[in-house]
Amino acid sequence: MLFVAKAVLYLVFSLFIGTFLLYSMPVEKRPFIHMHKKWLLACIFLIPVAAFSQVLELALSLGKDFGFWSTLNDILFSFDIGKGWFFILALSFLLFVLVYFNDVSKDRFLAKLSLFIGVMITAAVGYTSHAATLNEWGGLAAHSLHFLAVTSWTGTLLAVSWLSKDREKIPVFLKWFTPFALVCLGVTIGAGIWLMSYIVPQYYNSWMMNYGQALLIKHVLLVVVIFYALVNSIWIRRKMSEPSFSPYRWMRLESVFLLLIFIATSVMVQQEPPHDVSQTLAFQKPSQLFTAFIEKGVHAGTSVHLGPNALTGLLAAGALLLLLAAIYCIRKSVRSLFVFLLTAGSALVLYLAVMFSVSI
Repeated sequence: MLFVAKAVLYLVFSLFIGTFLLYSMPVEKRPFIHMHKKWLLACIFLIPVAAFSQVLELALSLGKDFGFWSTLNDILFSFDIGKGWFFILALSFLLFVLVYFNDVSKDRFLAKLSLFIGVMITAAVGYTSHAATLNEWGGLAAHSLHFLAVTSWTGTLLAVSWLSKDREKIPVFLKWFTPFALVCLGVTIGAGIWLMSYIVPQYYNSWMMNYGQALLIKHVLLVVVIFYALVNSIWIRRKMSEPSFSPYRWMRLESVFLLLIFIATSVMVQQEPPHDVSQTLAFQKPSQLFTAFIEKGVHAGTSVHLGPNALTGLLAAGALLLLLAAIYCIRKSVRSLFVFLLTAGSALVLYLAVMFSVSI
């Protein structure tokens, strides 16, 4: 349940933050997007609903010993996660009323005000995060920055690529969105490393656990996202002079891989973060994905080392060749599904290259 709810939270928050970001821009600098008010209201409504799943999951876990309703009451009124959820609920209600009674698509001031409320919700999400329990201010800041950067980037891309057909304004949109996306990418990576210093300080060793495997897959997918970001920022600009060219196919593929990263992140939420992998291995089994590549037994004192070899070199070269083949297919306007399979295959081969370089 928590896995699905987190994926829904990332998706609806991205759509809402991306929509308000576009509405806050001058009309001449953004494509027209077909975002109906009822869709936007549904996204806002789902934010506190999806965020409540974390509270509910904790209440179900602790309530086995102390009773569900009394535990839920204690969590809501005594725990930081409960107080943070009330903050999310209050801000979401304020935002819902603002959007319901106004046309924010035509009022840049209200759009900016809505965007500001969205940033405050981001801080509330950071306040309820696991990182904030480990380091109150550092964890809150790192999680909030990471969440805001990736949802702003993804949401804007989702709104334009799936909800717009205003091709004429794509060049002027890319002129500001490309540097914006690069900043979001930089913040995502920087804040991600900051988060890892709290949650998974033993990055390589964490690959022995399900949490670390999901994190590794997330990082491999990020390589493909960067590939599409380069295609969409450089190649699309050159092709926009051709009247028959449609840029939306490749923008949609970038958004699809960003959504796959959301799914990987949601899987991580279901797992226990391995702050100390040796201690975690004492009461948890290692990841079946990891043990599929390692013949030796994994135990509490095991450490992971990377040692590139001929096989990993061939696999890395194969991943690069698949990306080059994808570029060729994009230039020839081959079907999107085939390009998706090439880039997904590249991510898979890159993952294999990393895992076959592991030794213990």
